[in-house]
Amino acid sequence: MRLSPRLAKIVDLLILPSRVIDVGTDHGYLPIYIAENTASSKIIASDYNKQPCEAALNHIQQAGVEDKVEVRHGSGLSVLNRGEVDQVVIAGMGSRTIIGILEADYDLAQSLERLVLQPMAGSSSLRKWLVDNNFKIIDEALVKEEDKLYQIIVAQPGKMEVKDDFELKIGPILLKKNDELLEDYFNELKDEWQKIINKIAENSPDNQKIEILKRRIKRLEEIELKMER
Repeated sequence: MRLSPRLAKIVDLLILPSRVIDVGTDHGYLPIYIAENTASSKIIASDYNKQPCEAALNHIQQAGVEDKVEVRHGSGLSVLNRGEVDQVVIAGMGSRTIIGILEADYDLAQSLERLVLQPMAGSSSLRKWLVDNNFKIIDEALVKEEDKLYQIIVAQPGKMEVKDDFELKIGPILLKKNDELLEDYFNELKDEWQKIINKIAENSPDNQKIEILKRRIKRLEEIELKMER
């Protein structure tokens, strides 16, 4: 099983072998890869919808790893019993969906050793929820697939202090890492914020949000200058 760059990066952020569940598994590619390439003792592929579960089961059987990967149909972490797995992957969903999954089974989520989360959008709101709800961010990564940049957040139970909302907006670990995609990420953010500034300025040039966004752009540029030295 060959993984896409996004899924391959997610695997890199897991500590394997382990007991792991892939929530929202879709085709089951991630659990199949883990089964084929590690000695993980328990691997669960789950999905809220029946059709992806059936597709995953079919791929698992084709790969000949049905003795290693179990498919479960259900919502989020509700398919688990406490203590069944140590790590969870929740990838390819919006941040609100990921937050909803963690909120619905909060006590179980707090019992996990490692959460690898890959939101399709809203990374900053996911970071804020994690920090506000007794999870600490221990790693972050960027990955590019088909010209789209994805953020991956690794968390575990525990308290975390951040300096300000800017850290949560950018990523507290990403700000400390010399990721090869950091320049692309910063450029994306600056472009996004500048577009918002331009749109607001059309109707409300004195809007306070313009100054907030300008300060964000300036802080990013200052970080870039430090990185170049």
